[in-house]
Amino acid sequence: MALTFKDTLTSYALGRRANMEEWNAITRTKEGSGTLGFGVPVKPGTGEHTCVEITATNGENVIGITEASQVLPHTGDAYAQYDNVAICESGVIGVLLGADVTAGAAARWNTANKTWTGAAQSATVVTIPGAQFEVAGKSGAIGLVRYRRPVPSLSVSGT
Repeated sequence: MALTFKDTLTSYALGRRANMEEWNAITRTKEGSGTLGFGVPVKPGTGEHTCVEITATNGENVIGITEASQVLPHTGDAYAQYDNVAICESGVIGVLLGADVTAGAAARWNTANKTWTGAAQSATVVTIPGAQFEVAGKSGAIGLVRYRRPVPSLSVSGT
């Protein structure tokens, strides 16, 4: 019997690494109530080895971008309180785009609608140091961000 392959597989998915070039991930525990999505920039929480989503505050220590998990102990496509969160510290990762983006442009996080954008910094759009778009993409699609965490890695907003 001949092998049959799907011709509709996507090239990459939200929160998943896009290729096997050099990468690094760390693990932290999700702090606080609510959920934490995949492909989201995070900072250290207040507890030891915890993390939370970044806000529009200047100077937050970005530790990476959340990776997708296929083995969560609950339903849903997001991390809940006390889940182990995989965090991309370097590599190319799938993210949700909130605007059309250009390859090579600085990748910024929109804290209002929780998407990635190439728009200018503002009160709700935060620059993530070390993040740039790997390929051009359309609003609403899954795009790629190349991330290399610099140290220090302090976010910058337009406030």
